[in-house]
Amino acid sequence: MSGKSRTARVLGRTMRMPGARWIWQVLPTPPVIVLVHRGRNSGRLYKTPLSILVEDPERGEVIVSPMWGRDGDWYRNVIAGGLVEIHVRGERRQVEWRDLDEAERRAAGESFRDAHPIYSRMVLRMLARLNGFEGDRYEAVVRNLPMLGLHRVGS
Repeated sequence: MSGKSRTARVLGRTMRMPGARWIWQVLPTPPVIVLVHRGRNSGRLYKTPLSILVEDPERGEVIVSPMWGRDGDWYRNVIAGGLVEIHVRGERRQVEWRDLDEAERRAAGESFRDAHPIYSRMVLRMLARLNGFEGDRYEAVVRNLPMLGLHRVGS
């Protein structure tokens, strides 16, 4: 049996069903980057697709967050020093990461909700269930899930 929770397994099966795929075609979803990172134990190179929560072109920064919180493999690899690069719209970028404080996470969350009102509600519901958050979903996500700012090296 998989190490993932029952909710995660059911969600995965549901999203692979042909009838559920229409959601991704109808709803405006955020752009996706590919995060290239090195395994903290194995040293292997991994490529992980991630949704961009917020993009700041002036700073050359994108903000991402792990669905599984601080236990996500890609997040732990990046924190351990394994960030290699990101691919954004076909462009390779050498980046550095920074951890966002709560005020920055709150601002990023608000921007994401404004840009994707329906999609963000679905994502908040899913994140709350996957991570066992209680109470107000938005507040729980902003308080408990880390967010990383990935900015170009040298900017």
